[in-house]
Amino acid sequence: MSHVTEVIAEPEDEEAKARHKKNQVKAKMILSDSIKDNLIPHVSELRTPKEMFDSLTRLYERKNTGKKLTLRHQLRNAVMNKSNTISTYFITVSQIKDQLAAIGDTMDDAELVTTTLNGFPPSWDAFVQGICARRKLPKFDKAMDRLYPRRSKIDIQITKNK
Repeated sequence: MSHVTEVIAEPEDEEAKARHKKNQVKAKMILSDSIKDNLIPHVSELRTPKEMFDSLTRLYERKNTGKKLTLRHQLRNAVMNKSNTISTYFITVSQIKDQLAAIGDTMDDAELVTTTLNGFPPSWDAFVQGICARRKLPKFDKAMDRLYPRRSKIDIQITKNK
C-alpha cells in the first residue's frame, strides 16, 4: 500500500480527497491491528501511515546494544514468585525472548532454558536439578510444554503471538 511507503499529497478534488482520507485511515488501522499492543504508544500519536511505518522501522531496524543489555538483564532477573503463575512466568520470558529476537539478538535454547530455570523459586530446586542432570536440555518450547502441560490453547496462542 503506497500510503505506508511514501507521502501522498492530498488531492484537490473533494471526491478524491475523501478517498485519500479513507485510504489513510485504512492504512493506519491495518498497521495498528498488525502490531503488538505494547507498540501502540509508539505510533498512536503519529498522523500518517508513513510516519507510523517509519517509526516502527526505526524501532526494529536499529541494533541497539543498550536495548540488548536491558532485555538480557530483564531476562536474567525474571523470576517466578508467589504473585505469578508458571504460565505468566513463561509468557514473560517468551515476551523478552521475542523482543530480543526483534532487535536481532537471538539466544540459543540451552541458554534460554537455563536462564528460565534460574528464575524458579527454591521450592522447585529438585525439579530444576532433574532437568539440568539430563544429557541434553530440552528446547525452550518443549520445556514449556513439560513444565506446564495443562496450559490452555489461549496461553499457547498468547505466547506465540507476543
